[in-house]
Amino acid sequence: MLKQNIIKSSISPWSAPVWVVPKKMDASGKKKWRIVIDYRRLNDVTINEVYPIPLISDILDQLGHSKYFSTLDLVSGFHQISLNPNDAEKTGFTVINTNGISGHFQFNRMPFGLKGAPSTFQRLMNTVLSGTQGLHCFVYLDDCIIYSHDLQSHMGKLRLVFERFRDFNLKLQLDKCEFLRREVTYLGHVITDKGVSPNPDKVKSVSNYPIPKNPKEIKSFLGLVGYYRRFIDNFSKITKPLTSLLKRDVNFNWTQEQTQAFNLLKEKLTSAPLLQYPDFSQPFIVTTDASNYAVGAVLSQGPIGKDKPIAYASRTLNKQEGNYSTTEKELLAILFAVKTFRPYIYGNKFKIVTDHRPLG
Repeated sequence: MLKQNIIKSSISPWSAPVWVVPKKMDASGKKKWRIVIDYRRLNDVTINEVYPIPLISDILDQLGHSKYFSTLDLVSGFHQISLNPNDAEKTGFTVINTNGISGHFQFNRMPFGLKGAPSTFQRLMNTVLSGTQGLHCFVYLDDCIIYSHDLQSHMGKLRLVFERFRDFNLKLQLDKCEFLRREVTYLGHVITDKGVSPNPDKVKSVSNYPIPKNPKEIKSFLGLVGYYRRFIDNFSKITKPLTSLLKRDVNFNWTQEQTQAFNLLKEKLTSAPLLQYPDFSQPFIVTTDASNYAVGAVLSQGPIGKDKPIAYASRTLNKQEGNYSTTEKELLAILFAVKTFRPYIYGNKFKIVTDHRPLG
């Protein structure tokens, strides 16, 4: 980073803790390490950068009717933004004999770990690609996807995005970019013209996850599988035995009930359905269900019985809701579904399907 002018020697009175953590093995199988700087103390006294990060689901939903995709990845995206010289000293850190280097340093460019960094970077990318998102491409932090229905228009869109990047002197990491593909991996999902599915590598990580031995490992597992909860029917209902062990003053006692829930989650994600893209010119179907401790819903389209899922949603009931009657719980499930899927069904025709006869 010294040679690249990302950092420089410093006399800053600030010094954040430094950690060395393992990186993913490369093709050679060689173990590599990277430096991580803990800026939590600096973040505690930093004014929030208020700028929205797009919802991943919003991006994925708008890729329908496309046949060709290209994904672009920036080289160390955050490091392509210069720091205000008056603030750079606050990023100070010290290393001792790390790769033969010792000293006190500060960043010239925006480091990872600052709480305002993601919003700052998203603001930049939205400025760079102003007027193109939703028409030619989408960008989530340093991950950009270009989509089109045909090859000819795709080439024009690539040219437009490249020109924008060139104007702002942004550099791409070519070995992480993909061009003119019918199938790409983007934001942890596999994208095709047919729909969206989970990244097989992430699914494999879930499948190989060992049985948790403490609450921290349960949280880690739920965080991993929870990223794909929109693919899993009744996610909250299935995870209830696991989340019950995360409550305060509850002894960690892993039983057969937890094992069944743990294995069922793996099974559900491994066999997760392909989620189709929403077609806003067609009516939607909202199917709801309620149990003693959770409500769930499915958004789909197509003839009832042959409809294809667009998204699943669920949540657990609180103590008061758990005392509701069966009919009240089923009504709560409908209310939850309508609120959750509002971006899809608002202003569009939709049908609610429930197996609770009093509401039929």
